[in-house]
Amino acid sequence: MVVYSIKDIEKLTGVKAHTIRIWEKRYAIVMPKRTKTNIRYYDEEDLKSIMNIALLNNNGYKISNIAKLSMDERVGIAAKLNNVDSKFENNIDAITYSVLNLDEHNINLILNSHIDQVGLSQTMEDLVNPLLEKMGMMWLAGSISEVHEKFLTNLLRNMMIGQINTCQDHSHKNNKAKVLLYLPEGQSHELSLLYLHFMLKSQGFEVLMFGSNLSLEAISQVVKMKKVDKVVTILNDKLKWSTTSEYIQELSRAIGPEIYAIITGYEVVANLKCSLDNIYIVQSVSELLTFEVSKKVKMGVK
Repeated sequence: MVVYSIKDIEKLTGVKAHTIRIWEKRYAIVMPKRTKTNIRYYDEEDLKSIMNIALLNNNGYKISNIAKLSMDERVGIAAKLNNVDSKFENNIDAITYSVLNLDEHNINLILNSHIDQVGLSQTMEDLVNPLLEKMGMMWLAGSISEVHEKFLTNLLRNMMIGQINTCQDHSHKNNKAKVLLYLPEGQSHELSLLYLHFMLKSQGFEVLMFGSNLSLEAISQVVKMKKVDKVVTILNDKLKWSTTSEYIQELSRAIGPEIYAIITGYEVVANLKCSLDNIYIVQSVSELLTFEVSKKVKMGVK
C-alpha cells in the first residue's frame, strides 16, 4: 500500500497542508490514519478524496457544504464538473482524478472540448504538457502505477492519431517539403512524434510517418524510394548501441549529401555540437517547424 505524508498530499493536490488540517479539524471531511507513533499519514483513497474535494471547492462549492455530502454525491458532482468548461488548472485536476479512476469518458470529454475551442496545439500547451509533468511527479511518488501510466498514454495517443486523421492534407496544393518522420531504435517518446506529425501536416508538409524503431538502413531505403526532401527525428534518450555523435554521423551518411536532417530533443540539444553539412540541431519543436536550411545556421550547442 502506498502512503503519503501531508506534504506529499500538498504537492500532489495543490492544497496547502494548513488547509488540509482545517478540513480535518473543523469539518472532519478528511480523516488521516495514524502510525503506532502517532504520525499522520494518508493512503490512495485519501488522495482521491482530497482531489475530489479540491475540484468541487475550486468550482465554487463551500467546504461546509461539501462536508455534508456523501462520498457518492461528491463523486457525482465531480463527474458533472468534469464535463463543463472551467479554468485550465481545474481541468488538469479533473483529468488527474479521472486517470486515478480510469475514467476514459470524462478525460475524452475534457480534452475534446478544449481541442474544439482552441485547437490541439494550445490544448497541448495548456493541458497535456502540465498534465504529463504532474503525472511524472505522481509516478515518482508512487501514487500512480503502470496501469495509470499506460491508460493515459494510450488515451493521448488515440487523441493525437484522431487529430492527425482529421487534419486536411494540403501538401498537393503547395511546394512544401516531403518529410520522413521517425524515432531511432530504442527511443520511446511516441507522443512527441505524433504531435510533431500533426504540426507538420497542419502546416502543409507531406509527411511519411514511420513511427519508432526505424533503422538507418530503412531510412536510406525510404529516402531513395520516395525522394524525401528532409528527415526529422527526436532524440531524448541516450542510444543503447552507439553514442549520439556516432549515430548522427551514420545518419548523415545514410541520407546522403543532397538530403538534410533536422533533429531536436534533450540528448542533442544539451550534449552535442554538430558540424556536419546535412545535419541541423534545433532547440525545440517550434523552432523545428520554422527552420529554413537557407539560413545556413548551425543550431548545435556545446
